Amino acid sequence: MTQRRALAGVVAALVAATAAHVGLAGSSTTVLRATLTGRYLHTTSAGAGTVTVTITPSQVCWKFTYHGLDAPGDSGIHIAPPPAAGVHKTSVFPFTATTSQKHECDAPTKWGANGPQWLARIAKDPGRFYVIVGTGKYPQGAIGGVLTRG
Repeated sequence: MTQRRALAGVVAALVAATAAHVGLAGSSTTVLRATLTGRYLHTTSAGAGTVTVTITPSQVCWKFTYHGLDAPGDSGIHIAPPPAAGVHKTSVFPFTATTSQKHECDAPTKWGANGPQWLARIAKDPGRFYVIVGTGKYPQGAIGGVLTRG
């Protein structure tokens, strides 16, 4: 009976250690979301949508869903708050919203040596950053929204 209790204790400890390890591994993945509107960017765009950005140590992925826009173009993550309508801030992390359904990923280093540092800052304090979707009619951003933890 003592051996069974000892074995049960070891199994419980292994389960707890595994759960803790999985939790640590999971914490290196950050999921961020934003609700995108023209109002956020001070535009008259009637479009709307969402974006999900998933950050891991080896890649950053994004998926847009939107409607009411002309052809999407350059997109990116910017430092909040957004400027006046028609004024554009340089993206700290640019990407392209080529379709509203395509899930896309890239290595953080695609954006140079500072890519991983910017992603770490974004993951740490997402509310200080926003995402835009530019279009032909609104190249400086048709819709946008502040990032939040998802």
